Parts: sequence; C-alpha cells; structure tokens
Amino acid sequence: MPLKVVVIGGGASGLAAAITAAWGGAEVIILEHKDRVGKKILMTGNGKCNLTNVSDYHGKYYGEDVERIYSFLDRFSPQDTIAFFRQMGLYTKEKRDGGIYPVSEQATAVLDVLRSTCIHLGVKVFTECEPVSIKQGMVYYLEQKTQKKQIHFDKLILAAGGTAAPVSGSDGSGYNLAKTLGHHLIKPLPALVQLRCEGNYFKALSGVRAQAGLTLYIDHKIAATEEGELQLTDYGISGIPVFQFSRIVARALSEQKQCQVKIDFLPFFQQVDMEKIKESISKVAYKTVEEFLSGMAHKKIASLICKQAQIKPDVRVGELPAKKVMSCVEALRKFTVTVKAANPFENAQVCSGGIPLKEVTDQLESIYCKNIYITGEILDCDGICGGYNLQWAWATGVLAGRAVVQ
Repeated sequence: MPLKVVVIGGGASGLAAAITAAWGGAEVIILEHKDRVGKKILMTGNGKCNLTNVSDYHGKYYGEDVERIYSFLDRFSPQDTIAFFRQMGLYTKEKRDGGIYPVSEQATAVLDVLRSTCIHLGVKVFTECEPVSIKQGMVYYLEQKTQKKQIHFDKLILAAGGTAAPVSGSDGSGYNLAKTLGHHLIKPLPALVQLRCEGNYFKALSGVRAQAGLTLYIDHKIAATEEGELQLTDYGISGIPVFQFSRIVARALSEQKQCQVKIDFLPFFQQVDMEKIKESISKVAYKTVEEFLSGMAHKKIASLICKQAQIKPDVRVGELPAKKVMSCVEALRKFTVTVKAANPFENAQVCSGGIPLKEVTDQLESIYCKNIYITGEILDCDGICGGYNLQWAWATGVLAGRAVVQ
C-alpha cells in the first residue's frame, strides 16, 4: 500500500508539497478551501508571477528566528526552484533585480504547469472543503459547508496559508487547526500593504506617483529607509518602498508606538544641486512659487507645499526672500506624514507572524504531533517584495514533501 498523504491547502506551498510527495511515490490528496487551487498564485507579481529571486536573500526576510529561515532556504535555494519548475516544463527568465519569471510572464502558466503535473501524478484535489479537526490520523472536514466527511492519512501537510488576501482562501483557518494540535501563534499582522496616514490633504494628492526616498521613524528613531516609486492615495501612501517596511509599521502600531515617514521628493538631489537651485532663484523671479516647485516635483505636491507655507498661488518667486523660497524646496525633501494604521488583511499580499519556527523540526514536522508537517505562510516568516515570499512557499513545500516520503 502506498503512503497516504493529505495536504491541507492548495496554494503555492501545498501544491509544491503535493507534487514532491507524489514524485516520491505517495498517494496524495489535496483539501482546498476554495473552488479551485492556486488562486493566490494568479495574484502574484501583478499577474506575471515573480517565482523567486536569485539575489542574496539574507536581509530580505523577517521573523523571530531569521537564521532558521535561512537554514531552510539554504536547503532549497532559488536555483532549486528554477530547476523544480523546469522539471515540470516551465521555463523562466531573470530580470535586472534578480527576479525570476515564467518566460511568458503569465501567472496562469505557473498554475497550469502545477495543475497538469498534479493530474499526471494522480494527485486528487477536493475543492470547497473546510477542515474542522485533525485527530488520530483522520481529517474531519465539511464539503460545500454542509456535508460532514472524514479522510485517513499516514502523513499530513498543513499548508493552509495565513490571513492575507482572504479572497484567495487564506482566511486564517489553518491557524485554528494548528492551535488545536498544541501550537502557539505569534500575532498575525498585515505585511506588504498600504499605509493610512493622518492629514486631510491626501484626497488632493490621490493618484500622484513619484520617485522618492522614504525614512521610517518608530518613536522618533530611524527604523528603515527605502527608495522607489511612491504612490499617494486618497488615504495615505503606497508603492513598493512602502510595502517593504509596512510589516514593521503594522507591528509597531500594534504595540502603540508612533510611526512617521519622512518623504524626500528629490532623492537624486545632492547638496551641490541645492546650491545651484539657490543660485537660480533670481533667474526665475517671474515664476510663481508653485510653478518653480513644479519644475522639481509633481504639481499637486508643489501646490500643497505652497499651501502649507501659506503662500498664495499667484505669489511670484521674486516677491519673497530667497530663504523663504528655499524653505519650500527643503520641504520637498522632508515631507513628513504620521501613519495611523496599516490597511487590513484584505489588502495585504502576505502577513507577518504565525507559528514559531521553533515548533517545527528541521524536516518541518510538528514538535507536538508526529506525522504532521507545517509549511508556507502559516509559519512565522515573511519576505519583502520581489519573489521572496513565493520562494519560502516553494522551499518549505518541497522540503516537507520530501520529508513525508523519506
């Protein structure tokens, strides 16, 4: 009789685990909460699916035990992920930032190859299943929310995801299952998410995109710096540089700490450039201050700076002291906003927190329940944007899939 493996969760990590276990000769069944597997995969990389990243991953992950995170990634590297997909017939390409994408740049190609491989290997997929409990080698679940069913397993892989993007099936139910097995939980919070800020001027700035340097302050101390395309929304700030430190903000706010972000709308300007701007003031005396600032930053931002400096729209550069004009330029470099909240899980790409890594073995087996393995986002690990979170999903899924058949 072949080994019977049940995988709870048909996301990236669950599919990788199921395929790997099936390659090892196991009879595999996936229990998926939604009406089909891999919904979240289709949402990644703006629909292009940034599979992994071949850049050095040290410093790109968060969690209570970062060294343990690296130890798993050392055993299944980004290069291993590329080989894993090539084995299934998916070819990839590398972009300048080290991001690895399918050649077609279609997330559907990634999901298609995973699904077709499952079919080829005889992996059974039961959809619209809601696991309720795990007891003595049995999973008890509801099919289509009403029919009570149960299934036997020799080994079980819990890959139910976290709480980010619940529309994809990550509704936090995996946490509840893990807790019934004796596991503890580091409070899950949104990560890779937009930030809500104080101020009644954001509606006027909504839609503005600008290259900017960002400095995050937690209780007035520098906590992180980022640079990239900032997006201003009608409630606050968004964009990749914001996402990168949003998990720090969400956790700090949960601890009632003050969070501020200083925005430099002139990140490419050096001190010598500022001196040249000062020297040019007399040559542009005919311009309004707003027009002058619009030569450096988006007009909506220039307008707000003038309003905050109590400079009327028709006031010209030549009508003000040079020092006053330069104070407006300086304001473009230290525009500070106070963050009042991170957007909720519905808007987040991943979540921080989860089951502590100390509660699984090096084979990802639960230290509380033999023959039960835990993988993916449900564990206490989250990465920055750029393919790092999917790499964690593939790596832990494959490692667990190997472990169950050893």
